[in-house]
Amino acid sequence: MKLTQEKLKTIIKEHMTKLAVEHEQYKDIFEQESKSSTGEFTETAFNSMLATSVFDGEEILKEQEVNFEFEASLPSNPNQEVVKRFFDSLYSGQRSGFLTYYTEDELAKMHLYLIKGINAGFALKGGNDIVSVHNNSDTRGLGKYLINVAKEKGGTMLDHFDGYLSGLYRGLGFTDVYEVYQWDEQYRPKQWTYDAVDIFNPNTSIYSEPMADLMAEQGPEADTSKPSTQQKSLPNENIEVSAESGYNININPNVKYNQYLYGRPDVIMRRV
Repeated sequence: MKLTQEKLKTIIKEHMTKLAVEHEQYKDIFEQESKSSTGEFTETAFNSMLATSVFDGEEILKEQEVNFEFEASLPSNPNQEVVKRFFDSLYSGQRSGFLTYYTEDELAKMHLYLIKGINAGFALKGGNDIVSVHNNSDTRGLGKYLINVAKEKGGTMLDHFDGYLSGLYRGLGFTDVYEVYQWDEQYRPKQWTYDAVDIFNPNTSIYSEPMADLMAEQGPEADTSKPSTQQKSLPNENIEVSAESGYNININPNVKYNQYLYGRPDVIMRRV
């Protein structure tokens, strides 16, 4: 039966409407109203935003060698002047308006290290958890330096949202993924930017290898460069996958793909 022009238009319209509805349904899954801005997500978001600005798009392996003198405050004997300068340094940058997580009292309970004369430094929470890595100065190329000094001072672990920082931290020796918190919309940080994360890129996702393997199982027609093919080729059911460093986790690959596409990556805990 030959389709009339009107019938063809109707079919196309119905198809486009169906796609639009599906698109909105996927977005709705990840766009629930926030019930709380506290918890692990808020702290990790704060530290992820700070660290992202520290590296500032640089290739960390090409950073120049630097050596600075640090001011320090230790929890056993807090130096209130250093605590105050650290607090001012921490919140002096453009990104500080996103979240204000640590108070001066909270910072006083940490090991604080601040470069003399520069608004840049880091803190160790609990003696080995690297937090508040920041550089709100005009001196660039401090990212790798700050992380390496943090390791020298006893830092062995850190956390971040999967994405830009994943490849950077892996390259700096934090290769052991020991815990993952999957995105929970009720704890989404205020003013989160929802930038898309490429889940197939090993530099931006701990799931890149298992996702690529799942695509390969679909045959050569599963082209990972085409978003529409990516989504259709991924299983839409809960399965266990082996993510970066052999970390096993149950996910729905189809939902996880859309989650990352709409800027909702998981929280990654790393250690050396």
